[in-house]
Amino acid sequence: MFFSKLINFIFSVYFNFRYMPIKQAIYLPVWITTKVRVNHLKRNQIIIKKMKFKTIQLGVDGSPGMQGASTVLCLCSNSKLIFEGSAIIAIGTVLRCDYDAIIRFGNNFYCNCNCFLRSTNQISIGKDCSFGWNVILNTSDGHCIWHDNQLIPKDGPINIGNHVWITPNSSFVKNSGVNDGSIVAQGSVVTKYFEETHCLIGGIPAKVISRNIEWRA
Repeated sequence: MFFSKLINFIFSVYFNFRYMPIKQAIYLPVWITTKVRVNHLKRNQIIIKKMKFKTIQLGVDGSPGMQGASTVLCLCSNSKLIFEGSAIIAIGTVLRCDYDAIIRFGNNFYCNCNCFLRSTNQISIGKDCSFGWNVILNTSDGHCIWHDNQLIPKDGPINIGNHVWITPNSSFVKNSGVNDGSIVAQGSVVTKYFEETHCLIGGIPAKVISRNIEWRA
């Protein structure tokens, strides 16, 4: 246990001083484990608004019994990961930002194992949000689609409000999202933006199942 913590500490020191300004790196705001892999990341692509020790934890264990591979950070040119406060992101999760894209996390964010967040546009997540395992947020169709000889826009943002619980195996596509206080039921596919607050949303495609919902951590 001590040896594992020591290795993680060494990895974290290297990561912070390699990818963040020195005046921020001295706080060691990002804590990573040996299960974190980095692709294309450059200095100043991770922005942390509240600077303290272990503000961001990457590649940590999730729910007991859940298995995960490496946590992956893949950021292309001019893309950003923006953290408004603390975040815990478990093993097996991929954070991918394509060129000029953004993923923004509100304060007190938790993400369980094996999630996939891909932004080719912008993903915005409010404060006090919790993701179950195998959640997918993908702002792009991946390929160009034509309908009646008209090109359908391939990309669009995803917006998640404050205090939202997205339960396991749920997916969000481009131009979709949910508002404050909502819950997304297991296995749902969210294909549009829901403006109502405090709703239980579920199904394929997702729709409002119940209103005046409240959930507590």
